[in-house]
Amino acid sequence: MNELIVIVEGETEQTFVQRQLMPHLPLHGTNPWAVLPGKHRKHGGVKKWESAKADIIRALKEQRYVSTMFDYYALPNDWPGRDDAAAQPWDQRALFIEDRIKGDIVEAMGDNFDPKYFIPYIQLHEFESLAFADVDELATLTEPLCNRSMDQLAAHFGAILEEAGHPEAINDGYDTCPSRRITSKVPAYKKRVHGPIITQRIGLETLRENCGHFADWLTRLENLGAE
Repeated sequence: MNELIVIVEGETEQTFVQRQLMPHLPLHGTNPWAVLPGKHRKHGGVKKWESAKADIIRALKEQRYVSTMFDYYALPNDWPGRDDAAAQPWDQRALFIEDRIKGDIVEAMGDNFDPKYFIPYIQLHEFESLAFADVDELATLTEPLCNRSMDQLAAHFGAILEEAGHPEAINDGYDTCPSRRITSKVPAYKKRVHGPIITQRIGLETLRENCGHFADWLTRLENLGAE
């Protein structure tokens, strides 16, 4: 059984790994667990690249597979490729940064390092973009948190998705990021609490069907069991 460390941005992503990847990936031969950034792993947040790089290298030296789960939007500009990624098509930005992150880590680890052990994943926008993989489920679960009907919420979330064209393409502006799209109609929504509940109800297969970049990452993690 392979062992996989996923260095996550915060508690929302940590809960997602614990509730959805930890039950799923062992079926494919890999045991994952999530860790927060930093030596003491007590607080989330995206660190400067040198700090994040040290976390990744420290984990790789434990001779386990290592992945990441960070938002493109929150990355400091000193991360490899961050400044140049904005010039890429939206669906290539995360891949662009992942490629440069991997190159930097592989170089730092030296000639004896096998690159297969590092699987970087950068989510283009924040975690809530995954919640738009099923707007009906999103509406059902947020209805009790507000004074709007499920139909009203589904129409609101559906219009956002239609405008963006894809869950992972929902705008990353301060007022138009996925979480604020939700809280604009559901002020009681709390991302640390409700985000992982919603994606768990949606399920990995629906996330896979509707979120292409996420699907590619999940498939790569599943395939580790065949290594």
